Amino acid sequence: NISFEKIGNTGISFIVSEKGDPFYIPEIFSDIDFSKCNQWEITRQAIKGGASVTIDYQDEKGINYVGAYAYLPSINGAIIVRQEKNDAYVYAMDIKKDALKILMFFIIAVAILSYIFSQNMAKPIIKITKAADAVAKEDFDQKIEINTNDELKDLADTFNNMTDQLKKYSEIQIEKILKERENTQAVLFSTEDGILMIDTENKIQLINRKAASIIGDLPENLENKNLFQVIKDEKIKNSLEELISKNDEKFFKEISIEQGQTIRIFKCFIKDIVLPDKKEQLGYLLAMYDITLDKEIEKMKDSFLHSVTHDLRNPMGAIKGFVEFMLKEIPGPINEAQKKMLISMDRASVRLLAMINNILDVAKMEAGKMDINLSTVNIRDIAARVIDLMESLGQKKKIKFVLEAQEDININVDANLMERVLTNLVGNSIKFTPENGTITIGLKKENDILRGWVEDTGPGIPQDYIDKVFDKFEQVKGQKAGGTGLGLTISKHIVEGHKGKIWAEYRPDKGAMFVFTLPLNLTKDELGKIVIK
Repeated sequence: NISFEKIGNTGISFIVSEKGDPFYIPEIFSDIDFSKCNQWEITRQAIKGGASVTIDYQDEKGINYVGAYAYLPSINGAIIVRQEKNDAYVYAMDIKKDALKILMFFIIAVAILSYIFSQNMAKPIIKITKAADAVAKEDFDQKIEINTNDELKDLADTFNNMTDQLKKYSEIQIEKILKERENTQAVLFSTEDGILMIDTENKIQLINRKAASIIGDLPENLENKNLFQVIKDEKIKNSLEELISKNDEKFFKEISIEQGQTIRIFKCFIKDIVLPDKKEQLGYLLAMYDITLDKEIEKMKDSFLHSVTHDLRNPMGAIKGFVEFMLKEIPGPINEAQKKMLISMDRASVRLLAMINNILDVAKMEAGKMDINLSTVNIRDIAARVIDLMESLGQKKKIKFVLEAQEDININVDANLMERVLTNLVGNSIKFTPENGTITIGLKKENDILRGWVEDTGPGIPQDYIDKVFDKFEQVKGQKAGGTGLGLTISKHIVEGHKGKIWAEYRPDKGAMFVFTLPLNLTKDELGKIVIK
């Protein structure tokens, strides 16, 4: 058969002798040189004998071959078949290429089908997602149409039912909100007080007619406009800015506003607007109350009081002079009973004169007519002198006086007025300090400021009275200590006249404590006004 079988394009078959020389070469391979076939690798392997074997090898030219041989005992030779490797596997390579083509076709087909399937799945999900985002922004008109006849369609139907219910609920809530807003606006716009609501960025959220008329000269459509950009009156603007910066419900500002031929006075308060549940601040509520009538009544009352006290001053001085005249027995001798009565009258006249003088002093201070004579003094010496003067009043209660102060604190003040401040504060403490108690005067220099305080071991000041104790005639209810309630008022005017501050501190379960601060370097300008150097 080897005489007629051609093996591929490069395959040959032949028979060799035991020495590897050509024994039989088919005519179809006559054009091939077999003279050196005994040197071929496959020939050397074949003449060794043995079973049939298939081998791969490379010849001296670097060509790869595959071949097979079988030993022929009858001639003591071998039959050999050899073919170039590339030619031998050409059909296998074609099959491999065809297989790869088929595989690629299936991969592309699967990818296309997967994409089409995913798109069909993703589109409904994307629709639902976009609709859900719109509903989250309170757009309840969203509807989803999905015709897949599967779980996605059921989900879309459920979503549509949900939006219908949300829309109905939203409409009900909007009606409630609008009704509540109408009720709120009806109350706000009917009140005689100015009401103004702003957010945390000072943008107007609500303003009633009264507030608009108080502020005056405002543009239309104020909603969401910055309050301080639309107010033209600098005095009103500064007052409201101070209110917001303080952010204290106890703090208020009085604003005088010209309205035609009259001047109206308004008391302005501020209150935080906070969500009850989240404790989140939404803004501020500003309230403006017309206190013009109250101020006029107070002015009339003060005028009447000052007039009466001024008229009483001279007669009271005359009474005191006559009592002293009689105590000296100038008109004639008096007995012990008469002397005792005259001493009581003298003490009463002293108290009445002190009360009258205090009332007149307050009136003078409120009118801005307080005379302040500045001089450089050692404030510690003034405090020590006050303790020496007041110790006799504290002896009955066995009160201990303590002075906590640096050796030298020089300050430009009116020495007499500062002594009066400390005397009033210490005298107030003596009234409320129990037996064997302690009253302390403290003085401390802090940079260019003097910090002073008077504290006692009495019952202290109730929190409700912390801001009231400096008002005229104000006394803590239930504490019977006597006095007119003007000492602290006078002290406040004196300290503020020296460009200082004075306040009472709330100390639960401790005694009262009054604190004041004063600039160390005061002087007078060319107009005679007190200024800080």
